Amino acid sequence: MLVAQPKLLGLLALVAALQRFEPSEAAALAFSSRLAVSLARNGTSFVASSEVLPSELLLTQFTDKKVTRKKIKKSVDSNEMVDDDLVMCSQSSEAVYDGDVDVLLLFSKCIGSSTLSTVETWARDMQSIVAHTVDQHSGVALNFKATMVPGVCANAAYDAVVEVTGDDLDRVAAFPGFGDVYPLDMATSSTDGFSAVVSFATDGTSYNEIVTFESVNQMANVVNFQMHGSAENCEGGPESCVELKEDEDIFMYNPFTVTQSLDCADLQNGVPVTLIGDDGKRQCYCGCPAGFEMQTKEKNKVCVQVASSASSCVWSKVSGYKHQVNAQSSVCSFDHVVDKWGIPLPLPTSGYGSNKLVLLADESLDPRVRVSAVKMQNPEYYAGYLSPVLGSATSSWPLHFKDVVAKAPSAAKLDPTVPGAEEFPIHDAAKTWKDYQSNRADAVNSIVFKSYGKYRLQMDAFDYYSSASCAGCLVILDNYRPRATTHCPASFCDSASGAANCGCTAELTLSNVAKANDLVQQYFSFGDQADNDGCSGNNRCDLHQFSKKNFFETKYSRYSHDDGISCFDQDVVLGEILNHEKITVNPLKQPGGKCSDVTAPVQTGQCTRCCKMSTALREFWTDYRCGSDYDARYCEGDSDQSCTFEQCLVVNGDTLATVTARIKPPVVAESAKVLQQLHQEDYQTVTQVHRALECTSYYGDDGQCVYMAKLSELIATTQTLNFAGDFKVNDLVHWRFKLNGDAEKWQLWKTRRQTSAETGCNWATCEAVYDDDEVLTFSDPETKISIEAWTQCGLVRRFFFYVHLHVNSAVDVCKHFDTMWYQTSVSRLPIAAQTCAYPGSDFAELTFDFHPNVGLQYSRTELQMRVSEVVCSGALENRTPVEILKVTKDSPEIVTRFGVELLHTPNTEAITNFDVSCEFTYVGFGASTHSKTCGRSFSIVDCKGPQFDVPHAKCEFDACAGNKKAGLYEGCGGNIVRSSKTSTYVGSGGKECCQGCAGTSVVCTPLLDVPNTNATLMRCEPASVGGAYSNYYFPVSMLAEASQDHPIVMTVVSGGVLVAVVAFVVQYRRKTIAQAAIAVDDGYYPLLY
Repeated sequence: MLVAQPKLLGLLALVAALQRFEPSEAAALAFSSRLAVSLARNGTSFVASSEVLPSELLLTQFTDKKVTRKKIKKSVDSNEMVDDDLVMCSQSSEAVYDGDVDVLLLFSKCIGSSTLSTVETWARDMQSIVAHTVDQHSGVALNFKATMVPGVCANAAYDAVVEVTGDDLDRVAAFPGFGDVYPLDMATSSTDGFSAVVSFATDGTSYNEIVTFESVNQMANVVNFQMHGSAENCEGGPESCVELKEDEDIFMYNPFTVTQSLDCADLQNGVPVTLIGDDGKRQCYCGCPAGFEMQTKEKNKVCVQVASSASSCVWSKVSGYKHQVNAQSSVCSFDHVVDKWGIPLPLPTSGYGSNKLVLLADESLDPRVRVSAVKMQNPEYYAGYLSPVLGSATSSWPLHFKDVVAKAPSAAKLDPTVPGAEEFPIHDAAKTWKDYQSNRADAVNSIVFKSYGKYRLQMDAFDYYSSASCAGCLVILDNYRPRATTHCPASFCDSASGAANCGCTAELTLSNVAKANDLVQQYFSFGDQADNDGCSGNNRCDLHQFSKKNFFETKYSRYSHDDGISCFDQDVVLGEILNHEKITVNPLKQPGGKCSDVTAPVQTGQCTRCCKMSTALREFWTDYRCGSDYDARYCEGDSDQSCTFEQCLVVNGDTLATVTARIKPPVVAESAKVLQQLHQEDYQTVTQVHRALECTSYYGDDGQCVYMAKLSELIATTQTLNFAGDFKVNDLVHWRFKLNGDAEKWQLWKTRRQTSAETGCNWATCEAVYDDDEVLTFSDPETKISIEAWTQCGLVRRFFFYVHLHVNSAVDVCKHFDTMWYQTSVSRLPIAAQTCAYPGSDFAELTFDFHPNVGLQYSRTELQMRVSEVVCSGALENRTPVEILKVTKDSPEIVTRFGVELLHTPNTEAITNFDVSCEFTYVGFGASTHSKTCGRSFSIVDCKGPQFDVPHAKCEFDACAGNKKAGLYEGCGGNIVRSSKTSTYVGSGGKECCQGCAGTSVVCTPLLDVPNTNATLMRCEPASVGGAYSNYYFPVSMLAEASQDHPIVMTVVSGGVLVAVVAFVVQYRRKTIAQAAIAVDDGYYPLLY
């Protein structure tokens, strides 16, 4: 139960300890100028005198030893004066507190060390004062314990964490004057052992924690100090807390007094009687109360009750009658108090005889029995002001307010909460004696009480000439407190709030705002719809608290409790977040224009709105006491009738806005074209941009090897606000990006769209131009682009895109150039450095065989290259070259045979050198071209050597030597490469054969039997078939003869086995000429995948 504090704290009696003195020693209590101060309502103070109070104002008190004094009195049987022993008063064995009195010190975690030192000195002074005031053998000792409560520290020297840490408790433990130091939860579990609480608050948070601790643990005796500079919580005046303008002001307050109680331990049933003796000093003796007389039993005096012969009234008991209403009733009406509550009935009697009083007589009163009831309204004082002065046990309070003032002079300045008023009659009815005697209960049962209060009941009995009265007191007390009829709402949370343990935090969506607002209405219904009894009326004094932590705030602030009802009103909530001055500030942009490079540039949860409210159902009720001229008014409620509700709604980045980012359609279309040229199947165009480079290797120099573009040219973004309203979403959403993951720093992107005046484009179709949108250069095979959209409330969304660059496939055609040349007339084997002329002829046959795939190195991630043109030139013996081949066609298949004539102009030479060079042109993606030039040399010799008596040789020589026509075994058709003295040329077309021998026809005959005459060489041969010069054995014969006579060919033939194989191959080719042109495997063309 939270008890409000007194306005006058000079003599706050939180601890009352028993003091015992030696028998003849008077008690003197000194007041120090540092320790006693009374605070007036206007805030002024005065310091009590430091002089010792006059001894005549103090009671002379003794120990519990039996002490008597002589008293001279007149004898009952004579006028002789005799001595009599008087029993002196003794010290009461019961005190408010005795033994060890533990007081808990509650410190805010933000309290300074110098303040702790001052408080420690004050605490030691308090212990010293109590120790010197009470008897050292009494066992009374004042002890302090200490703990700390959370607080929001303004001083940066202390931990910014609100909660109490171990270091905070260590600071308190450094002052031994505070005794044992506990964590707050341990102190809470031990509150039954504390007699009082003295607290020191520094801010609203610590003050609320202190008040909550005192309320929850129902600490009746509390003193709350507010340290200087933070008195915003003392608006309620001293009943709320006491502000210390300086640390040293604590020495003005002594909340501890030492009290003594007197009784008559040596006189059974005796009562203390005080008086002023002849010497002018206050004395205390023991006497017997009314209705008792002093007697001696076994040498001891006792007070024995004596029977009274006088009649008494059953209503005349001093304490009256008290009835507590514990049940709830909607109608405030109490009657039949005799039957229901057991109120006794007075029985008036008269010597006339009650049943005879039915007639009136002359000059006589009207014989009757009159019953009346009046409501008395004494001044009512707030119990929170009186309890610190008078103690928590109201049964020991004085019945008269003047005695309260005598005990605590400061009480004279208290204003009653309810002022006194005149008595108000509620019932007045008379019955005849006969009627009353016949139905006595009805006379009182008919009284109807319409409210709680203090009532004087009076019965007047009249006979003819006299009357008698019986008066009593009845108090009707409200013992039924307000009770809730609705449940206290529970907060809710969801995983979208982003917290590991979401507690009472949920995402701020429209549905959650409506839900939270509904819970707030339920919370207010908890108090508004609470039930109370019909007599309480509008006397509620609920304890309300409402605090709010708004968007972008880090701590709670207190507000009027009534403001809490709109805490989660949708219009209010959305207006405060969307109109907040910070909401449009770019959290990514640092001073100087740099981009924040931290992972989370926005503090998590800073767009959170929290509302915390609590209600404890309470009401004013008055503890009416019969016989008292004042009453105590309380504000109390049942401890289980309270409701605390706390709810937080957080706006995350994706709560506030929705964004998209996707590759622009034209970019996707271009990527699709690139992918059509690749064999890789796991590429896509949703998050990947594919671009073709001109070069054949990354970071190369054979063409454009980088790709350059603005990010806005590749990626299109949209942003929309998730809440309706006239707000510019572009002012709320901000973008940043970085390349290659964590290897690069974040960069601002599209911070502002430039105006038409800046861009110079005034059409609606103009491309948007942004600040912070520079051209980017991509050179790596793959570049990762990370894009983030942020608001002041956090990350909206993160996107990842990739730029894939593809080079053209590499070309290594020259590596295979040598293998493209061979002699079909001899073998498909590669030609060695020296080559033989066709046997019997003056030329060598060379075949150029090209496949379009040769030299291409294909990869699944690289673009395909294709050959588009092949141009070859040849030169004989340092003569100017001549173009011998040109094919312009996509991916051509080329098989061309040449006859290279031996040198004979101006003279023949032993070796004819022939150099050939071919330029291969390749086309890549996007029509980019790449050229490769390859070359090799051939050395041609006549491997057959001279011969004798060759058939037809003589006649042919005689007739045809020097003739322009082709002689025997000379070339007459196909591509014949010839030379002049200075140049090389190609003789193409047919040449007529010279007919030099009679009877023998020389014809132009194909060198190889192939179906296409354009694809072979021809020479002049005799028309007859067979013999040593037959085509079937010319190659074999050439090799055989060369192997015997020519050293050059010896490296080729190493025995009859190779000759046989070659012969077999030639024979096979002759028989399958049609199929061979199609089925021969070009084994030297590697296909690299």
